[in-house]
Amino acid sequence: MPESLVQVTSGAGPKLHTWQRTVGANNVEDEFTVPGEYPLASYISCAPGTAASTAAAHCLQVMAGASLNVRVRRIRVEQDGAITAAASQQFQIWRLSTAGTGGTVVTPAKLDSADAVSGATTMSLPTVKGTEATLIDQQTIFAVQTAPASGGITPAALWEWEGMDGRKSLIIPAGAANGIAIKCLSARAGLSVSVTVEFVETSFV
Repeated sequence: MPESLVQVTSGAGPKLHTWQRTVGANNVEDEFTVPGEYPLASYISCAPGTAASTAAAHCLQVMAGASLNVRVRRIRVEQDGAITAAASQQFQIWRLSTAGTGGTVVTPAKLDSADAVSGATTMSLPTVKGTEATLIDQQTIFAVQTAPASGGITPAALWEWEGMDGRKSLIIPAGAANGIAIKCLSARAGLSVSVTVEFVETSFV
């Protein structure tokens, strides 16, 4: 479809900042905009030093609150402790239909202290895992056994999932039974990771 225009009639009142150019035989006004600060309340849950050594463990779960939807913007899993023997470890994102219990509560941090406390809750390593409903993604990190000598280079043992333009966020519907879990698949002795989830809460779907 070629470039087009919509005619707007000028009137009295505030003035818009525009830049005039020609499209075809028409003078048009491109409007200047200044991006504002992101308005939605934003939160980060971080669980450093989380054991990823037990097969099928839920390293971190995120459960929605009663009234707001959770939109997950970013998930990061990074090795933060030497593994007993270098090995790969696969991580999955699962949608949960019940909440796990008995783990360590991780309080979501507010990026803006003026925002309300998060309605969503997060927990690391629940002893009774939530019910896995749908597999969303799976990735692999390659965990190292020892740090390199001075001047050496070791690839970062990390995995990131990010929401992208052109698709919906990973949405957890409102309701305490709705959530996601970041799960490690295999038993890897000594492996610990830092798991970080960034999210916003919205009243709209």
